[in-house]
Amino acid sequence: MVTVEPVEEVAPLEPTGLVAALNSRLDEVAERWVSHIVAKNSGYLDNALISLPDLRRTCRDNAAAVLRLLAGEPTAGGDPLGVVRASARRAAERGIPLDSLLRSYRLGGLALWEELAVCAPRSDRELVDVASALWLIIDEVSAEFATCYHYHRTELELLRMAEQRRRVMVDELLRGRGREGGFAEEAAVKLDLPADSAYLVVAVEPTPTGRPGVEMPAETLTAGGFRSVWQVSGELLVGLVALERSTPDAALRRLRPAMRGRGGVGPVVTGLGQVDEGHQLAAVALATLPAGKPGLATLEDHLPEALLVRSPDLGEMLVRELLGPVLDLPGKEGTYLLTTLAVWIDTNCSVAHTATRLYCHRNTVLNRLNRLEGLLGRPLKGRATFVAVSLALTAWELGLRGEGRPR
Repeated sequence: MVTVEPVEEVAPLEPTGLVAALNSRLDEVAERWVSHIVAKNSGYLDNALISLPDLRRTCRDNAAAVLRLLAGEPTAGGDPLGVVRASARRAAERGIPLDSLLRSYRLGGLALWEELAVCAPRSDRELVDVASALWLIIDEVSAEFATCYHYHRTELELLRMAEQRRRVMVDELLRGRGREGGFAEEAAVKLDLPADSAYLVVAVEPTPTGRPGVEMPAETLTAGGFRSVWQVSGELLVGLVALERSTPDAALRRLRPAMRGRGGVGPVVTGLGQVDEGHQLAAVALATLPAGKPGLATLEDHLPEALLVRSPDLGEMLVRELLGPVLDLPGKEGTYLLTTLAVWIDTNCSVAHTATRLYCHRNTVLNRLNRLEGLLGRPLKGRATFVAVSLALTAWELGLRGEGRPR
């Protein structure tokens, strides 16, 4: 609860100094105003629509605007009603009820009157004149506020409806409706996108903390001359990026530095009518990145992983049947062996390079490879073995571990 300190006694002022005296006590006026709102219009704060510091600042600015009108200085330093209109816009955006706002203006008039009564004797004639003018100005300001509030609420509602229509349009495109006659052209007009351009479709998941997986993608791409729309679809943020006269690499160079989570990019598709296919493959590309590893994966660069993601049952079977004996080992022995196998394959079967990468002796690598051959029941050579083992390791890294195996 806001409390107002007792106002110290002040000497009676000359009649011409009343408005100036109120101006010198703007902080006291604002504090009285806030106190009245908290005591008599607390719904303003109970719904967390505005913070107390914001409310105090708004009250002070509006009180200053009222006093400028009261002094007959409406144009000095800018239009004081501009402060009122700005307050109306902010209140409309926050959705604060108009009745509460107008009541707060009346409470503002009361706060000004109480400070006015402190600044002059009750019998002072100018006090009566100023008080009468004050309430007329409060009415004028309230009327201006209500007009601007209704205007901005209407404007916000129209924007909300336009945004809703845009969202529906994007959803329909992602569901494949763009293949229907005329729909892609209609969507292009409403989304301000080219109908027949080449497109990249990007799918991005949020970070583990719930933050967007890519920072300001539309603005980032606009700075590079790309038109795009971005929208949450299910659990993913999906972007339709028009390439027009540019290249996929140029668009990706813009996006990659902004990535904070995992994202996938489908192959280039032609026209808005095919973005549904790009959307599906972008989700596949995203799934080719191991969990917890941020980045932006393109489908073309992760085709083996994509095959496994599209056939998870076969991937799990591959892990279970080929790597099962290794994964069944107690403790972390299985993990050490599979890590050695993966590095050995990545270094073109070089024992020396594997030992260097793993910071161990080459004999340790040889012993682990011999152990693996025994567990897998096959020699680690030949194309068929390399293909099978490489795919199984990839499936294991993607989390396709198979039923009954350690995860």
